[in-house]
Amino acid sequence: KQIVSYKWLTLLVVVFGLFMVSLDMSIVNLSISKMMLTFNATYDQIQWVLSAYTLTLGIIMATTGYVSDRFGTKKVFIISMALFTIGSFLCGISWSTVSVIAFRVVQGLGGGIIIPVSMTIILNTFDKEERGAAIAVLGIATLAAPALGPTLGGYIIQNFDWRLVFLINIPVGLAGTILS
Repeated sequence: KQIVSYKWLTLLVVVFGLFMVSLDMSIVNLSISKMMLTFNATYDQIQWVLSAYTLTLGIIMATTGYVSDRFGTKKVFIISMALFTIGSFLCGISWSTVSVIAFRVVQGLGGGIIIPVSMTIILNTFDKEERGAAIAVLGIATLAAPALGPTLGGYIIQNFDWRLVFLINIPVGLAGTILS
């Protein structure tokens, strides 16, 4: 009975990570115009806020298998959750276009590791019979986040400061890192 709850708690933690990474792919898009005003940046300059994150995700994913084999999947997942959360915090307090772009790279490093390591954790945690259900839960969270991003982002941008689109990750990231 304790093993069963451990498996589902593991899934919850993995969902936290994947949800944050997926949400950040869509929620930040809406804050671009506000960042342009805050930092007095051109569209070409501020576009790197999106591009730096996406490029970093793609590049770092290729190294994840090696890093996980070398240091252990659990340790790599915990570090990536912490890195993503720290990157989110730094983006939220950024003071210039260059700083927010640099911190998006930090966020992308964590996120790029979270994505493949999450699937490895699920495949190693659940038996063959339970994998379908676990992957379905993971899939729902991964698909819900980009759909929720524009709505949540629009609400935040309309009613609060654009920095909250980054700072909203901190409670989820801290909970996920601690539970890991």
